[in-house]
Amino acid sequence: MLFAEKKENSDIISYAKSVLTYTLFSESDQNNEYDLAWNGNGFVFIPIYPITYIVDEAFYNRLFTILNLALTPQYTLIRPLTMQVITLDDRPANQARGLLIPARLGKPQRLSGTITKLSKLTIDRTSIPIMDILSWDYVKSPHAVITGVSGSGKSYFLKYLFSICSLIGDVVAIDPKGSDLARLAKRKGKQIIMPEFLEGEGNNSIGGKFLQDVISALKQIEETMYQRQSSLYQTTLRISTDYRELNQKPIFIFIDELSALLTGAPKKIKEDFQNLLIRLTVLGREAGVYLILSMQSARAEYVPTIVRDSISLRIQLGRINSENTRFLFPELSEMPMVPLGGKGSGIISIAGDERYAGIEPVLTPTIVD
Repeated sequence: MLFAEKKENSDIISYAKSVLTYTLFSESDQNNEYDLAWNGNGFVFIPIYPITYIVDEAFYNRLFTILNLALTPQYTLIRPLTMQVITLDDRPANQARGLLIPARLGKPQRLSGTITKLSKLTIDRTSIPIMDILSWDYVKSPHAVITGVSGSGKSYFLKYLFSICSLIGDVVAIDPKGSDLARLAKRKGKQIIMPEFLEGEGNNSIGGKFLQDVISALKQIEETMYQRQSSLYQTTLRISTDYRELNQKPIFIFIDELSALLTGAPKKIKEDFQNLLIRLTVLGREAGVYLILSMQSARAEYVPTIVRDSISLRIQLGRINSENTRFLFPELSEMPMVPLGGKGSGIISIAGDERYAGIEPVLTPTIVD
């Protein structure tokens, strides 16, 4: 088995080198100025000094782009957010460093099953399965944002997360449209915040009064957040700790179509809401308060930059282009390759978790009722 694995690695390295031969360099002699290896975490491009080419961010991006398509579907390459340089202690001085292109063997597979079945795929209660090779640890990587145009599978994935989170902790649904999320929360008997007109009463349209109601509800959660932080400070002797030491459940706040929530609201109320979002995202992790936001585009007028920067799980579904990607993934200089999988396909990044080094394809789960 070990021999077969070594031969397979040798074959793929030879193939990858042949791919680079005519595409990476302008001079054929430069192909003798590097080596390529597999280290278990990805492919390592090793310059053999002295070299006649410049190794910089542009070179690294070009290397990734060439290998990404050539190695699919045998490997899934992960687009790093920055150039990854590693040291190689077992090589001579002129080969003692390399460029790591993170990769996984095989291609991601979409999960499918009932909510009960999918919720059992994790060995603890802090991870939510997303694909067969990927899960979201919301304690390590707090808060989430999901973007995508209509028909991309955004609302479907939001319902999946809501169903799983309702089994783990307390959930709150904020739905300005009274659509899928509100109906799911109603079925499960969970707290819903939506305009009064959806219940056939009042004149509480999407805008100022409704947003004030949302702010009022979120401030109650904010107060709970401060109480938990106070209890932790007064009772624990640990330096690093969180709400679990108090035997408290996490609180997940789901906000669907955030841009619609802000439509028609006065500037002052918008500012109050956005300042509240900032406090919840920056201070919520230790107290177990997590935001899950959904919208078509994570524009700065909807999501303050400090909020977006504090969100660890970022998913964009559906059409991927520079216009709608630059808000959620400003690090991307080139468009990534997205799996052809219909609704619920796109790209994902999970910050704060060492298992996931950058941006990679995603196929969100299929729920079987």
